Amino acid sequence: MKTIVSLFVACLVLTPSSLSQTKAVHFKKLQEFLPSADVKGFERKKPTGQTQSAMGMTTSEAKVRYVTKPASENDTGYVEQSIEITLSDMSGIPYAAMAMMQYQQDFENETEDGYEKSVTVKSAYKGKESARTGDYKSCELEFMVGNRFMFKLRGDGFSDTQILVKLVETVDFAKLEKVTP
Repeated sequence: MKTIVSLFVACLVLTPSSLSQTKAVHFKKLQEFLPSADVKGFERKKPTGQTQSAMGMTTSEAKVRYVTKPASENDTGYVEQSIEITLSDMSGIPYAAMAMMQYQQDFENETEDGYEKSVTVKSAYKGKESARTGDYKSCELEFMVGNRFMFKLRGDGFSDTQILVKLVETVDFAKLEKVTP
């Protein structure tokens, strides 16, 4: 038991220093991999992002939003719907690999208000899909690309995950996997 504890402590001490040397891809490069496809009824806004370094760790994130007109600006009476897409480089974060492991297991959970389940995106990338179908509708699709990049799509005001899947199909993930800082 003492040996196991010693190994665990050694991993805690040594791992952050070795992982902290990994540099993240700059957010402007990541923006090139955000979906740019048109989505019926939505307007694509300007991408945003940030790259930051602190305490030996580097993180980078690029985002883009798709929005509909708010109910006050249209005569259909529907609530505002939006899609937010976030692409993050997780390589500079210690223990990010442990978070990625959650996507390797198959699971499914269903309630009266929606579901959450494991999925495989583009026949290669394991992830999670969820939808809330109650009074407040929303959906999410998130998965890892190349054990480095976290891709997360979130839809608010609707629960049809196929809209998110169609956006994902427009991205060249094989090219993303080869991107370096």
